[in-house]
Amino acid sequence: MAIAARGNAKTHQREQWRINQNNYWKRKRSMEERRVADIEALGKAIEQMKAQKRTLRQVEHPVDVVKALHKSFQAGVRQQHLPDEGDYVRIYGFSPALLELSDLEREEFDSMESLKLHWLWYHSQFRQFRLSMKTYECLKAGEHLIVNATGHLLMEVVSEEKRQGSKSQIIVCPVLQQFEFENGNQVVKRITSEVDLVGGVVNTHGQVDPERILDMLRRLSRDFLY
Repeated sequence: MAIAARGNAKTHQREQWRINQNNYWKRKRSMEERRVADIEALGKAIEQMKAQKRTLRQVEHPVDVVKALHKSFQAGVRQQHLPDEGDYVRIYGFSPALLELSDLEREEFDSMESLKLHWLWYHSQFRQFRLSMKTYECLKAGEHLIVNATGHLLMEVVSEEKRQGSKSQIIVCPVLQQFEFENGNQVVKRITSEVDLVGGVVNTHGQVDPERILDMLRRLSRDFLY
């Protein structure tokens, strides 16, 4: 009996040892599989981060987009294609040209393409129409990004009298253009452009009384011919 009991005990020990070994190797394989999975997941996360950084580098900042637009104005009308005015009026119902000088004081556009078209057209209506932007500021407003661009607009207004020897008039006006972007998107929702004609008279002719400023603006508006 004693011999049989010792034999059973050894058999039980061997079986338990085998079970323990199997469990050990199962745990080890499971740990190795988890480690491999973790390494693979980390590698994918790193690749995703690299891809995101590449994408961010490819997406221009709104300020850079606005700067590129203003830089394109420097090429002038000669290097830009302008549509036929009659065709434009038939399609859209209005002219792209500047009809009144005072219209420059505040304008709204729904796209950069519209702003560019109109301002290039304005360029063709003046002897000089030169925009020089100095500062750009980007602000976050809720779900939108606002880019404020400030600078000056030089205009040389030539009247009919110029053909008879009269001098043209030059005025340099402060300009503020505001571009409203959807946050995280390069799509412009609205553009406002403000040209300070009164400030232009003061900049060009110095501090003068209000009545004289109004008189100068009236003469400029009269001399501007659409």
